[in-house]
Amino acid sequence: MTANNLLTKDNNQLLKEALHTLITRNPNIISAQVVSDDGLNVASSIPYSDDDDIALITSNLIDTAQEFSQRLEQGGLTRILLEGERRTTIVMKAGKRTVLVVCVTADEKLGLVTQAMRHTAERIIEIFG
Repeated sequence: MTANNLLTKDNNQLLKEALHTLITRNPNIISAQVVSDDGLNVASSIPYSDDDDIALITSNLIDTAQEFSQRLEQGGLTRILLEGERRTTIVMKAGKRTVLVVCVTADEKLGLVTQAMRHTAERIIEIFG
């Protein structure tokens, strides 16, 4: 994307485009969301009525995981993986104050999704500078 395109679009549009690209290239992604560290829904690929609740829960989950990681001396938290019977949710750092939250089917190959998420996280970092 050129610098001129970045200047003519606001961050919300750019985030939605990044999420749209992510889910278009990975059809087994059920949803993708950018969440701030204080629990706000910044952008969502497929809006749900409970996006704000998911954002708040994600923030609480990150706080708990960071404390757990520190106590076990694991270093900085980069990703959280929640595996359920029907779905898997991946929470990945995407900047200083945001994370990328992706939900996929339980049988999805996580390597491919993680790689796509890393690319999208880099794009989110570019958007926020």
